This record gives sequence, C-alpha cells and structure tokens, in this order.
Amino acid sequence: MTKAESEPLVPMTVAIAAVLTLWPATAMARDSVTDTYGGRDMIVHVPDRLPVAGSRALVIVLHGGLGNADRIANGQSESGLNMDAVAEKDGFIVAYLNGTPVTRFLGKRMLGWNAGGGCCGQPAQTGVDDVAYISGAVAYLASKYGVDRARIFGTGHSNGAVMTQRLMCETHLYAAAVTFSGPLGADTDRCPAAKGRRILAVHGADDRNVPVEGGRGSKGLSGVAFGSEEHARKVFTDSGATYTLQIVPDADHALDHIGAAILKSEGVTIAEKSARFFGISANHDPSAK
Repeated sequence: MTKAESEPLVPMTVAIAAVLTLWPATAMARDSVTDTYGGRDMIVHVPDRLPVAGSRALVIVLHGGLGNADRIANGQSESGLNMDAVAEKDGFIVAYLNGTPVTRFLGKRMLGWNAGGGCCGQPAQTGVDDVAYISGAVAYLASKYGVDRARIFGTGHSNGAVMTQRLMCETHLYAAAVTFSGPLGADTDRCPAAKGRRILAVHGADDRNVPVEGGRGSKGLSGVAFGSEEHARKVFTDSGATYTLQIVPDADHALDHIGAAILKSEGVTIAEKSARFFGISANHDPSAK
C-alpha cells in the first residue's frame, strides 16, 4: 500500500478501501486535539509556545479526495501536508479539516470536497456547501484560539487544492494559499475576492490525474475535465491576485513525489516551503509578502 492511495483520482477498489479503513492509526502528537464543528471532526495542533491571543496565525489543511484529516495528522497519507513540526518551531496553529464521503460505497473515511466544476464525487453531485462549512469552521477556530483574521492561510492537495483555490476565488478567508496538484475548478473568469491575495500553485509536470494543461487525466476516477493551471493563473491575475505557478519536473500527482523532488532541489520540505510562503516561518521569504 502506498501513501498515494489516498489521492482523489488514483484507482481504488472496495478491498483497498477496507484495508485503509482498518489501518490502525498511530498516536497523534501530544499537542493535537480532535474538535468538532458542523457535525464533522477536525484535528487541531496547538503548539506549547504561541504569540499572544489576537496575533496568532492559523493554517487550514484540506486532504485530497478519498483522504481524511486523521491520515494526514498521523502521517499515513499525504504526509507532506502535516505541518505540526513547522508549527512547533514557528508558533502557529494548524487545523486539519474533513470533507464528506466521496462515494456511497467506500465508507465514512473516504472523504472529498465540493470544489467546483463538478469536482469531485458525491460532495459535488449532492451540492454540499463546503465553502460555507469551511468558512464557519475557520470563524470558530479563530475565535476559540485567538487567531488574527489577517493571518489565516490555506493549503491542500488534489481535490483539497481545488477546494482551496475555490475558497481563494469566492471568499476573503485566506491571506495566501499554497496548492498542490489542483488548479481552480470553478467555472468562472473572475475572482473578485482574490484581489491582493497570493497563491503558490505547485504541480507535478508528469501529473496524469490532473494534467497541468487541463482536461481529463488518463488516471483516476473523477471523470472531471479539469481546468488548466494557465487558466487558473489568468483568472486570478486578472482579478488582482498574485499567482505563482511552480511546475515540478519528474513528479506526478502524488504528494510524496512532489515533496521528494522539492526536498532534493530546494532542501526544504513542502510544509516548510508553505510556511515560508505564508510569511509565518522564521526563515520566511521576504519576497513572498
């Protein structure tokens, strides 16, 4: 079993799903707690050392389709999205949110997001309002943990990346976002809410699930014709946002492969890279502000 099996567009079988459901969870980090909002569990990592209440930063992490928050928090899949170690070092809060079941038959641990443009699965087919859900969850977390509303950031992989870009397009929720393997899915040519915001879109050059150039991939189950990264870049930049596209050579859709390539070429994990882009790392990139 590989970590890539939690990605939204990798072929799955009921047998594999059953194995994943039975896979024992490792212990969460001691500073992580399970909280609930809107009937969905979420895992929140709160470091021992934080700035004073009212000035704290928050990073929202969205899993890919067929994934869930628990598997990221426990390093079982999409582990590059686990920002606990960086949060401990730099003193910010991380929340791993859960979507809703992506199909009727794969169980309650195989989750996804209604990310726009028909993506992905049952959340899109039934019109789950994930924009409202995530917005409400963020407001709840910001109030509970003393977060500065101007220091809230988002990241996600695949279906979670497409959802993050939708949030950047339709809300003022995030000051900046880093997305992996997923462009804008919403059928629009304008994102007024994104004006003045920053996006770093990281995409594997060899992605056959969500092709960089758009369209239906040759791998995966979604059946969605995705927009291209160039379309996303144009929509956001035309709307006054900054959209930095990084194509990673010799990497496909899998977050592990993208992370390994970036670690080799840049000497940082994708969690650290994201924190630097947000400007909440002690080693942040001043040019990213």
